[in-house]
Amino acid sequence: MRGVRQLELHRLILALIIFCLLSMAFLAYYVSNSPKIKEAPPLPFSDCGGGGGMSPGGRLRQVKAVDNSRTEPVVLVFVESIYSQLGQEIVAILESSRFHYRTEIAPGKGDMPTLTERNRGRYTLIIYENVLKYVNLDAWNRDLLDKYCAEYGVGVIGFFKANENSLLSAQLKGFPLFLHSHLGLRDYRINPSAPLLYITKPNQVEQGSLPGEDWTIFQSNHSTYEPVLLASTKSSEALAHFGPSPLRTLHATVVQDLGLHDGIQRVLFGNNLNYWLHKLVFVDAIAYLTGKRLCLSLDRHILVDVDDIFVGKEGTRMKVSDVEALLNTQNKLRALVPNFTFNLGFSGKFYHTGIHMQPHLFHNVSVLAEQMRLNKIFAQEHGIPTDMGYAVAPHHSGVYPVHSQLYEAWKSEYPHLRPGYPRGFIHNGIQVLPRQTCGLFTHTIFYNEYPGGSKELDKSIRGGELFLTVLLNPVREPPAMHTRPPI
Repeated sequence: MRGVRQLELHRLILALIIFCLLSMAFLAYYVSNSPKIKEAPPLPFSDCGGGGGMSPGGRLRQVKAVDNSRTEPVVLVFVESIYSQLGQEIVAILESSRFHYRTEIAPGKGDMPTLTERNRGRYTLIIYENVLKYVNLDAWNRDLLDKYCAEYGVGVIGFFKANENSLLSAQLKGFPLFLHSHLGLRDYRINPSAPLLYITKPNQVEQGSLPGEDWTIFQSNHSTYEPVLLASTKSSEALAHFGPSPLRTLHATVVQDLGLHDGIQRVLFGNNLNYWLHKLVFVDAIAYLTGKRLCLSLDRHILVDVDDIFVGKEGTRMKVSDVEALLNTQNKLRALVPNFTFNLGFSGKFYHTGIHMQPHLFHNVSVLAEQMRLNKIFAQEHGIPTDMGYAVAPHHSGVYPVHSQLYEAWKSEYPHLRPGYPRGFIHNGIQVLPRQTCGLFTHTIFYNEYPGGSKELDKSIRGGELFLTVLLNPVREPPAMHTRPPI
């Protein structure tokens, strides 16, 4: 009986060991395959270059000196969780800018990720989704991070978004900087003296109330803090707890720490990235704090294609008033973009019929070429330019996935196509931007149905909001099988 009991005990122990091993294997598999924070795939770097540069306003912007040889051109992003909205927006901008990055859950009292390797810094910039996680780090990790930033010339970007638990006023721990939260603001302005401005133009941007009542402003008497964006409070009582101040006093919602306090440069946001202007300043902050090692070029290429201009059926076609409105809008945009001209997308053969030819259904190259020839004749007869080096395939089919006959017909009828500005691919000697790979999809927006009305649309045009997608819209990598033209 004793032997039987020992055998059963041994079997039980063996079963427990097997169960533990299986559990560890399952856990390892789950951790390696579940959604998690991980390093982004490699992306090409910007060709913006280092050193100082001219701002859009013409003043020379001083960029801090950075020893690029001592750090890898990678951004370390500390997020609240893998599902946090602001964290995802930060990552989206980094990806659209083609900057290398790595995301980590912000440690409270846990271990800080390894910052150096073989006497080189692994990161050229630190971003905190919640700046409180940075200032409230335990003494060991905070000292470790600050020493790294000071020694390797690495800057920090932090965001503070007030919630129901945020104090109305508080001092940022360890800094001569005060935060005042839960404010409604109005009349947003850009400080033209802010050193980080590069893409952002130093002009008056937004008159009227800013969205939300959860804005945070920064106040300090220390010379290290330079305001970047400023606004007035909606009411004179908003800062009564801090002392009397005129209603139209400007308060900083984004500040730049010049590093005069502790040798580390920072940029702090008193809200998230929902407001469009913050996205521009965020990109500028990245460029400045990395010595323009990670930045975007000032060159922009904009093409607005008014598609199917002649295809509409009766009752849905453009009227004279529509054309006049289009010309009026074109003139407004020319005040921002010299010589801006809408491009007319048309299919001349199906004039007034409301249908499209689908190229992928035709396997005869001569038939496809004849359809293109007729379309070109239609354009020439009606004075529509055909020498702009740009064309789209009818019905957007056959471009990608590739329908070879379409490309053969394209080359014979449009031999000088060069739409190579955005990132696409080259097939059969033709540079292509397939909308399936760059996130462009049709969406109808009626002028009088724009949120807030046509006046809000006009304000968005003037402020640049409608062109923000040109700056920050992610362009996905094309298939590896194709060669890619340079940007």
